[in-house]
Amino acid sequence: MGGKKKKGGKRKGKGSAVEVEPEDIYMPMAGEQLEITITNLKEQLNEAKIKRNMLQIEKDMIHDFYHNTREEIKELEADIRNFDTKMEDCEGRHNTEVVSYLQKVSHHEYEHTEALNYVKGEANDFMRQEISNHTQNETHNRQEKKTMKDDYSRENMSSIADVEQEEKDLESKLRDTRTELEANKKELLMKYERKMEDLDKELQLRMKVEIHEIEERKNQHINDLMINHEQAYREMKEYYKDITRENLEIIKLLREKFKDIKDQIAQNESTVLELKKGVKDMLAPLGESKKKRDEL
Repeated sequence: MGGKKKKGGKRKGKGSAVEVEPEDIYMPMAGEQLEITITNLKEQLNEAKIKRNMLQIEKDMIHDFYHNTREEIKELEADIRNFDTKMEDCEGRHNTEVVSYLQKVSHHEYEHTEALNYVKGEANDFMRQEISNHTQNETHNRQEKKTMKDDYSRENMSSIADVEQEEKDLESKLRDTRTELEANKKELLMKYERKMEDLDKELQLRMKVEIHEIEERKNQHINDLMINHEQAYREMKEYYKDITRENLEIIKLLREKFKDIKDQIAQNESTVLELKKGVKDMLAPLGESKKKRDEL
């Protein structure tokens, strides 16, 4: 300790002839008291360094907390993307179901068309058969009529009255047959038309019911998806708001604390500088005094 004080005295001794020594509280102190004061100042300097290290540790903690918060936000964003992907998958499945139901409707329409064509075909076949039978009956009756005319002619016109009566009977029978056939034709046409109308109404009703059920299921599914999405969005929004609010409060408190510590460190550094300057100012006259004492 003594050697260091002498060196300080020599460095300061060169300028002692031109500089005026300022008055300070350390000037009247003895050497032992100055050593105690220097030890105390060193302890204060060590405490300031410790506080500065603590401040650096807190700064690192704030940085780690900020980094962890960023990681959590990234994870939450990934969860949101996964949720959106699930929503898109659900929408794709829904669209697939709608396409499937539309294909079923198209299939029912095709079956309805096939059934209608089948009924029309049966009706046309029956009409052709009836017309063929009518034509055959008419041809047969005409042949019989011609045969009977020939027979009556060969009998020397003896039974002209009977022939005429028979011809009238045949004509009446032919008219009755035609009337009956026309009535049967109209009845069959009306019957198959009613069947076609009933089948058409039944298919239309079935198609409307199935389309209505599909629309109801689609609307219900869309409403459920919208409600679930809105609920999840509200919960996630509230969660992020709470996290952001807590983080902002913590950052605000840490900033205020950081500012206080920074101000305290600046004040401590200023005090240390002043103390160092005072110590140097005290060591200069002390060195001169020791030098004079040694010379004496």
